[in-house]
Order: sequence, then C-alpha cells, then structure tokens
Amino acid sequence: MVGNVTKHVTGFAPKLVRFLSSRRFFYGVLVFFVLESLWIALSARYPMAFDEDFHMGIIKIYSQHWLPFLSGQPDGANTFGAVAHDPSYLYHYLMSFPYRLLAACTDSQAIQVIGLRLLNIPMVVLALLLFRRLLRRVGMSDAYTHTALALFALIPILPLLAGQINYDNLLLPLVALTCLLAVDVYSGFRRRECNLALVGALAVVCMAASLVKYAFLPLAAVTVGFLAVGLWQGFHGRGRALATAVYRSAKTLRRRTAVVLALGVLVLAGLFIQRYGVNMVQYHTPVPSCDAVLNESACRSYGPWLRNYELAKAKGETDSSPVTYTVHWVQALHYRLFFMVNGPHDNFRNYPPLLLPSATAVLLAVSASVALLLYGRRVFSGQPLLIYLAALVGFYAAVLWAEDYSQFIETGQPVAINGRYLLPVALPLAAVAGRALRVALSGTPRVKAWAAAVVLVLFLQGGGVSTFILRSDAAWYWQNTVVWHANNAAHHVLAPIIIEGSKYYQ
Repeated sequence: MVGNVTKHVTGFAPKLVRFLSSRRFFYGVLVFFVLESLWIALSARYPMAFDEDFHMGIIKIYSQHWLPFLSGQPDGANTFGAVAHDPSYLYHYLMSFPYRLLAACTDSQAIQVIGLRLLNIPMVVLALLLFRRLLRRVGMSDAYTHTALALFALIPILPLLAGQINYDNLLLPLVALTCLLAVDVYSGFRRRECNLALVGALAVVCMAASLVKYAFLPLAAVTVGFLAVGLWQGFHGRGRALATAVYRSAKTLRRRTAVVLALGVLVLAGLFIQRYGVNMVQYHTPVPSCDAVLNESACRSYGPWLRNYELAKAKGETDSSPVTYTVHWVQALHYRLFFMVNGPHDNFRNYPPLLLPSATAVLLAVSASVALLLYGRRVFSGQPLLIYLAALVGFYAAVLWAEDYSQFIETGQPVAINGRYLLPVALPLAAVAGRALRVALSGTPRVKAWAAAVVLVLFLQGGGVSTFILRSDAAWYWQNTVVWHANNAAHHVLAPIIIEGSKYYQ
C-alpha cells in the first residue's frame, strides 16, 4: 500500500514512509516477534494445541535411532500413526539431536520442552528474513515489505506456533528459500544462463521441505512448472545454447561447492525415495492412511484416524454442497488464524478472535480481492515472478480445500480446518495483494501511507501475543508463580486499552 513516494508528498506522510522503509522499523519488528514468541515459549504449559505432544513424541522416537530409517512400526508408536511410512519426518529427526543432549543433561520435561521451543523461534525469524528478501525481489517497496512483515508477526497464531514444538516452524523458512532460489533460477533462464549451483540448491531445499511436511508437495509442483516455463522461454529451440550455458556454469563451479551439492542431492534424493518412493510402490500414494499400513486396532490409538472413523460411522444426511462448504471453510480459516486455543489438558479450550485485528484482516482481504478483479490485467502484466507467487498460493489453497472437502464428504463434519496451514503462503499472498492495492491506489501516495499506518494500529489492538495474554487464564500456563504473575500483570495493562469484544462464541 505504500511505496517509494517520499519526494511526491509533503507533511507527515513522507516521514511515515521513511520510517516504515527503515531498517530500524524492520529490526523492531524482528525484536517484537522474538519477544512475543519467547513469551509463549516460557508461559504456555505443555502441550499446546498445535499437536505439540505429537511432535515431541516422534522426536523421542527418532532419538532412539542414529539414522532416519525405521524398519517397521516402533514399539509404543501407534498413537502417532504409521510412523515408519510417514514422509513428514525430517524436522523430528533433526530435532532429536538437541533433544538427546537435553535429555542427557536433565530429566525435567519442562526444561526439555522449553529448550526445544527456543530452537523453533530462530526458524521463524529466519523465515521473516528470507521473506523480506523475496518481497523486495519481486518488486515490493521497503515500506510495504516491512508493513507486511509486521502484520504477519501480529497474526495471533504465528507467535503461538513459533513458541512451541511444531514442524511448520521449519517449513516456513524452507518455503521462503524455495521461492527465492526459484526466482533466481528463472531469471537466469530468461537471460539464457543456467546456474548449476542454484539449481542444485533448489533441488536440495525442495526435497528437504517435502520431507519436513508433505503439504509442501503442491508448492514443489508449481515451482517445477514455473521453472519449466522459464527454461522454455529462454532456450526454446536453442539446445546448443542450453548446453553451452550448462558447460559454462559447470566450468566456473568450485569443486568444493560441486561436491557439497552432489552429496546433498544424493542424500536428500535417497531419503525422498525411501519414503515417497516406497509409499508409491507399496501403497500407490505418497502419503498412505494409517489403516493402509497398520491394522484397525493399532490405528484406533491414532487420534485423527479414530476421529474420522467414528464420525464416518455416525454420519447422517449432510449438505455436501461445495459452495456451502467453501463459505464455512473460508470463515473457519479466518477464525483459526486469529483465535486463541489451549492444549489437551484444558480440552482444547478456544476463544474467538479479538475484534479489530480480525475485522481489519477481512477488510484487507476484500479490498485486495476487489482490486484484483478490477485491475487483474495490470497487476500481472509483465510480472512473471508475481504470477509464480499467485500460482503458488492458488494451487496450494486448492489442494488444501480438496483435502479438507474430501474429509468432510467422508465424515459429514468439517474437520482438520486450521488457519496455520495458510501461514506458508501468507507472505507470497501479501506480495500479490500489495501489487493489486498499489495499482488500485496509484496516484494517491498520501492515502497509501496513512492506510498502512491505520492498518498497523488496528492490528496492534490485540494482535500477536496480546490475544494469548487477554484470552488465557492460569490453566494455560506452566505451574509457576512467576509465569502466572507476569501474564496476570500483562493482562491488567492491556485490558483497558484493547477492545476485546466477546470472549465466547455466539
């Protein structure tokens, strides 16, 4: 919404733009995000709602194995599903090493959990740094980029996620790095260059991200398609030029870099084939269901499978209209981006979003959608990198919808709809929305600057960790008087200055 417009306006607006464009503001966003994530990590009792006990349990399983290969279902692992054939395991395997160190030093579960939580926060900080580079790379101004990152940090479930043990925290920087590498490789293809180091790094990152979480596969598919288009545009009918570009890149590639990349590709390809390849051969799907691998009795210990199984048995007549479901799906995703939820010890108690941040997000989404409808041709004209990000968001959302809708058809209930699933594509979406709003508001720099300031102020009315502080109570915290008093004091400070709205669902 804001750009490099300082020289065109007078008064307070250019000062605001300079401030939003500054490194000082960006570093302030990073510091704020670290502090709010630390607040969650040190305050919220274990386990929290985003499957924290599930991830901790699998980390403990891999801590018993030096290599990530499991010959069969480990003893006592039924509660985690078909672990040996789950392709989303790389995060757990990597986190098993710091867990081994913590377990060797202390028997305290609280210290072990907090120690692993503290390792998750830098993952999301790295994602913010990489997404900043991506947004600037695709033409967003510093002011808009920093504003988008600030709003992202103020989505209530982001610090809640970053402050706990969850594989989404590692997925976020890998998505950002994939996009950055893909943009650089594509740009090279258009210049009739083929940087083998970038191509190799991209292959490693894509395979690693797919092994962190299978939900990355749609993003990988779009990335491969995007690069195929770039290769065709740069080298169509010029096979000799492609061979020459590859030869030149190979000739300038340092031997150490070549060896590292070759080893990385070989290792990740082996791990990728060991899970996805074997699953395709044995079960004809990259991600087999629990009952395809284990028997029904074993799968009954796995919560998501048992939930769907029991709901399917009790299923009655339901409105299976895709339109009706989609309306509910969009609403549920919005709520679960801004709501607050506790863990299983409190029966997953949840409270609705605070009024102003959630309403402002809706207003932004509607405004950007209208701008895209009215100015879509101008938004994407001559913007191949932006088209790539839009395709990432669109295809990912379509696959997510299809998976959720298939479970709805199976169970008759809208299950597994989680706002956090949108976080990997939230900032690519922000790039598309920012371009649309910039086109729609072209010629009105003062309006863009003030709109950015107003949106930030509205998000500060309960965004980020404020939602946790205002919605939580003693049952949400570690059983520690310092933690209880700190959250209680923060609540007393924030409550008079933030419009909370209703604490209960209507």
